[in-house]
Amino acid sequence: MHREGSTLRFMLVGAGFGETHLGWLTECTDASVEVLCYQKNKARALDLAERYGVPQVSDDPIQAIADGGIDALAVVSPPDTHEALISAGLEAGLLVFSDKPLASSAQATALLVERARAAANGAFVTFQWRVNPGLRRLREVCAQGDLGTVVRVDLEFHHDFLAGPTTAWPWRHRRETAGAGTLGDQGVHMFDLLGWLAPGAWSVVAGTSSVAWPRRSHEGGVVECETEDIADVLLADTAGPARARVLVSRVSAGRRGLRVVVHGTKGYAVLSANPDSGSATLTVVTGEPLAPSVTNFGPHSMNPYEFVLTRIARGVEMDSTGVADFSAGHAAQLLLEEALERGCGNPGIVQES
Repeated sequence: MHREGSTLRFMLVGAGFGETHLGWLTECTDASVEVLCYQKNKARALDLAERYGVPQVSDDPIQAIADGGIDALAVVSPPDTHEALISAGLEAGLLVFSDKPLASSAQATALLVERARAAANGAFVTFQWRVNPGLRRLREVCAQGDLGTVVRVDLEFHHDFLAGPTTAWPWRHRRETAGAGTLGDQGVHMFDLLGWLAPGAWSVVAGTSSVAWPRRSHEGGVVECETEDIADVLLADTAGPARARVLVSRVSAGRRGLRVVVHGTKGYAVLSANPDSGSATLTVVTGEPLAPSVTNFGPHSMNPYEFVLTRIARGVEMDSTGVADFSAGHAAQLLLEEALERGCGNPGIVQES
């Protein structure tokens, strides 16, 4: 495993949102990206490699893993590619990071959990919101009992990266390759945060979803859209009184923000965060009479790699207070599939006249 003072040599798979991960890894003093793998867009991969100082580009990640010369793997490609890539990385003895969702199905994620346990190399999901200082403080407030018994959690995440009738990612609109739409893009983050902020036996009660544009344009062609752009999910803690709601949208033009509201028997808390800057504001209302306390948190990179690698280097125990392992990815995937089964899998589509 990683030793303090050594540099982990990474291979990163994915030249789309992989740019965000390249930025994170560049921030890590004890990591370097040696290989960048792409699926189709060689020109973009070469551009990213030049900008981030990556010496090698490849379109064959399995062969690149077999060639050796790397210590860690970061998988940021479409979900339907995750199982094969992660399995190859674990078998090669690599430290593995995967973007969310962990895989395209709960069955696949369960297999990856078992393979990760057997390999014992270290395997993590990049749920970066767990690193956000505002959310970490909110978790402390909940865990310390400041709000009393939690009875309600509402999580809302708006983004606009797919607002409009065009798309840069045709695979995101097909269930075969994406598994889900906004629930895979944003919903798994919220499902993970729900279980992290308010641990319980969470289960989906019902859900609805919508497709904003049933047909989108991509490079002069037409993409038929199957996956949901907006989803609204109701959940219940089957072992306690708490209820929850998750609302996510990837088509909220001009709006990017995360909001979490936690109600308890002694008060409530509201967290608003900016997904671009990582800045956040937390308002906690408790006491008799109820009085608000407001804390502002400045910009933060929410770098999950730095968070994990620093702890590995220092020999800090990896517990659920911050680090998301593959079991966390599986738990989020289970709720995603429940949401699809209980209403979100048949999105309402506007029929254009």
